[in-house]
Amino acid sequence: MVARSEFRCYQLTQEMPLVSVAIVSHNGRAFLQRCLNSVLKTCYRPFEVVFVDNGSTDGSTKLVTELFGKDSRLRIICKERNVGPAAGRNIGVRVAGGKYVAFIDDDTEVDPNWLTEAVSVMEPDPSIGAAQCKLLLIDHQDKFDYAGDYLSQYGFLVQRVNFGEVDCGQLDKVVELFGVKSAGIIVRRDVLLNIGGFDEDYFIYMEETDLCWRIWLNNYRVIFAPMSIVYHAFGRKPKLTSTGTKFLTKYLGTKNYITTMTKNLGTWNLLKILPLHICFWNGIIVWHIMRRRLIEASWIAKGVLYNLTHFRCIWMKRKVVQSVVRKVPDTYIMPHVMRKLPFTYFFGKLTRPNSGWRV
Repeated sequence: MVARSEFRCYQLTQEMPLVSVAIVSHNGRAFLQRCLNSVLKTCYRPFEVVFVDNGSTDGSTKLVTELFGKDSRLRIICKERNVGPAAGRNIGVRVAGGKYVAFIDDDTEVDPNWLTEAVSVMEPDPSIGAAQCKLLLIDHQDKFDYAGDYLSQYGFLVQRVNFGEVDCGQLDKVVELFGVKSAGIIVRRDVLLNIGGFDEDYFIYMEETDLCWRIWLNNYRVIFAPMSIVYHAFGRKPKLTSTGTKFLTKYLGTKNYITTMTKNLGTWNLLKILPLHICFWNGIIVWHIMRRRLIEASWIAKGVLYNLTHFRCIWMKRKVVQSVVRKVPDTYIMPHVMRKLPFTYFFGKLTRPNSGWRV
């Protein structure tokens, strides 16, 4: 691993901007003490924490209030029902007072220098709209959870690193990304407001990708900040194999992928990429049917059909994105964010035994 100091590109001063850390939680009681303990020990100053309880029924709010309620840096907001991660994060943005908003999930722990390292990259470069932290596994802290995505020629995401790959410093460079994961990202608050925040119709899945795409369209960049480290508990078997998770992955994953393409692609790329993208989903439906996984095939089909039955609403959103948010053409963005891979890569990714699509 290369020494951390070699990657410091900016010497922080005592007068640094306020960062708001937004944590949206739904029944995350088992993780919250570790998560908030680590966040409140963050070395960066100044920061505040906005904790949004998203309709939890496991006593999460009571736990947070009892353990951390006296800390003046913490603000607790409670929703009576689960409005979804996208809407929950928007609630956090609305009450945040920071120049930057850092989003983490409730099943994370942060390195003490995570904000210092991210802000040190973002603050001197106003072209950076968002930064992805290096996400490592909380139980195997030498292995990757995630390090950002690129966009493929078929509209699917290409991850920079495989889940569980050992971190040997191979990605310890600040580089441009297409998409991020909300378990650990930092975004300029003014950019969030410019582009309309998270699309709450997504509920969950792909909402971060849609956000990053609009950041790029608004003429800001998304980068990877490798020395900003967050540890994530993603990948626990009960979480991945529940029926509810399988439904959400297949239905909302399909629905939101197609919606994201429709909203954000320029006209020429929309005509070129979206038909291939939808054909790919239809092929996945057939693949499920041939293996007599009819229920799962119906979930994916429901995601495709959603975009037909809600086409008017999605197209109205597209008009806003293309006329208000977009400041640069696809010809500028795509060389920065697209990586071309063979068709078989994506089919294998969706159908391999340890894929979330086969659990």
